[in-house]
Amino acid sequence: MMMQTRESFIRRRFFDDLHFPYGFSRSGDFTFQEVQQLESHGVLFRALTAGLVTDPNEQDKHFLEVLEGKTPADTPAEKAWLKYLQRCNRAPVWLTTRRMAEDNIVEYESDDEEEVSDDFDEAIEA
Repeated sequence: MMMQTRESFIRRRFFDDLHFPYGFSRSGDFTFQEVQQLESHGVLFRALTAGLVTDPNEQDKHFLEVLEGKTPADTPAEKAWLKYLQRCNRAPVWLTTRRMAEDNIVEYESDDEEEVSDDFDEAIEA
């Protein structure tokens, strides 16, 4: 992808089919406002991180400082992007029960010759 102006990136909506194949709103990770911020600013933010914007302004430079950890996120778009990055970089969760079941197998031994004490029978009759 070649370098383009800031306005060319702002016009496009952002989608991430790799990490969120059903969309941001259906993922359950983001609020409605965060989805709007990601879709409207995501292409620009991704281009800024890749260094593809030819004319970054002060807001863009502040965004890059937020990504580097030099300043805290101020705008809702910056906060949504940081949340997006956290969700993309988290470890996948696999929901399987087979391993848990194998680990929790406990074998019980019973001794059929063992007799129940008479005290137990007397307690039941009383």
